Amino acid sequence: GPVLDLGAGTGRFSGLLARWSGVAVIAVDPAVPMARRARDKRLPGVQVVGGAAEAIPLRDRSVAAAWLSQVVHHIDDLDGAASELGRVVRPGGRLLIRGTFGRDRSTGHADAGFLVYRYFPAARRIEDTFPTRCRVLDALGAAGFDEEMTTTVAQETAASLRELHRRVSSRADSTLAALGDDTFAAGLEALARDVAAEAAPTPEVDHVDFTVLRRHPRESARPHRGR
Repeated sequence: GPVLDLGAGTGRFSGLLARWSGVAVIAVDPAVPMARRARDKRLPGVQVVGGAAEAIPLRDRSVAAAWLSQVVHHIDDLDGAASELGRVVRPGGRLLIRGTFGRDRSTGHADAGFLVYRYFPAARRIEDTFPTRCRVLDALGAAGFDEEMTTTVAQETAASLRELHRRVSSRADSTLAALGDDTFAAGLEALARDVAAEAAPTPEVDHVDFTVLRRHPRESARPHRGR
């Protein structure tokens, strides 16, 4: 069955999902400019639809899997979004979440981290406001999803510090966009100094949380059992 790319943005993963899975992908995003850019790419096997996580414009039990990449912390009503995912994902289907959770001090969960925090430590404090892993799993558990696995994935964010500087300069990351102008400028300057001192390009690797959940085969949701 089809795959839902929820919070697809400009379709960064949508085309890859279609290629990897060999099935149709429905890319959903609430931002009209983002959805328009994704639609303009004319990605094979991808249908772009406007919609929000709290009101997914799809039929009940219409997708076999849902993919959420760096989306959960943007959702205003996490419980409502979890309920909607429980509605559209078929029993036995999978939910795949790539992103960053807020630090869960009650469990001591060691979450993933990003290189940019070396230069923009204030951004880390913004990330601390994100929903914790336990909060997300509780909401999804109430909607009928059971956690299958959570791991940390190493990803090459940039081929060099110079490339990282170029990407960071756009200030597209939501945590960087929330910083004051002076704080952002100071971090960018510190990064520029390290770029100037970089003798040879070295890949910059970040670590990102990746969680897989399975929709319970029965129609009714059951309470989540935390690990």
